[in-house]
Amino acid sequence: MKFFKTIVKGNEPSIEIEKELVNKLKKEGFIYRETNPDLVISIGGDGTFLRTVQDFVDEDPLYITINKGNLGYLCEYEANELDLIIKDLKNPTIKKISLLEGHFLDNIFFALNEIRVESLRGNSFKLDVAINGTFLESIRGDGCLVSTSIGSSGLAKSLGGSLVDNEIEMIEFVEKAPIENRTYKSIRTPFVLAKDKVIQISNISDDFSIIYDCKYIEHSQTNEPITIKLSDKKIRVLKNENSNYILKTRRTFLP
Repeated sequence: MKFFKTIVKGNEPSIEIEKELVNKLKKEGFIYRETNPDLVISIGGDGTFLRTVQDFVDEDPLYITINKGNLGYLCEYEANELDLIIKDLKNPTIKKISLLEGHFLDNIFFALNEIRVESLRGNSFKLDVAINGTFLESIRGDGCLVSTSIGSSGLAKSLGGSLVDNEIEMIEFVEKAPIENRTYKSIRTPFVLAKDKVIQISNISDDFSIIYDCKYIEHSQTNEPITIKLSDKKIRVLKNENSNYILKTRRTFLP
C-alpha cells in the first residue's frame, strides 16, 4: 500500500488538512498517484465519502475517511487524528462493508447508503414490490427506498425507518410518502430484511428516477423490473479502533 490519492471537500479547512496529511504520508514513503491508488483518502463529510466510493467503485482501494464536514457519521477519523492514521496504516485493521447492488435493464449500479426509486416530476405514482419473487404490495406515493445498515441513519431514518447497528448486514425497505385511503393500502412501516433477500420493483406507472447515493438514472414509465440486493462487492475501510459508534450516534442525533 504505497500509492495514495486524496478526495477533498472544496473548503479551506479540508484543503489544509489534506496538505498536512500528504506531507506526513510522503515522509513515511507513500507516493501520491492519480490513477489506481492503493489508498483513497476522503477528507470532508459523509457526502464526500459517498462520492468517493462512487468514483472508485470499480476498483478496490483501502479507504481512509476523515471528518471535516458537518457530521461525519460515516467517517472513521477526525481531523486531529492524522498521526493516528499514520500509526494505524503500519498495522491496519480493515473493516469490510457490503454495498447495495441494483439492476435495471443493462445498468448495474452500487450504493453504500441507499437506492431510491422516486417520481421524476413529483407526481404520485404506483409501483409493485416483490421480495424473493413473492408479491408484497402495490404502493401509490412518491416511491420507495432500500438502505443498508450504514444508510439507515440517513434518509431512511428521516422517512421513519429503523436506525440499525452498522455491524449488522441487512437491507431495509421503506415506503416514501405512501397514500392510504379506501383505494390504496400498504404496509406503512419499515421492513428490515435478511441480507439474502432480493427486492424487485416493477410496473412503475409514471416517469421516475433511480437514485443511488449521489448518482441517478432517469427513465420513463415501464414494466421492466428494478432488482435490488445486498451485493457480494464490498469496500475496505481503515478502521479506527478508538471510534465509538454508540457515542457517535448520540452526538449525531441528540443535542
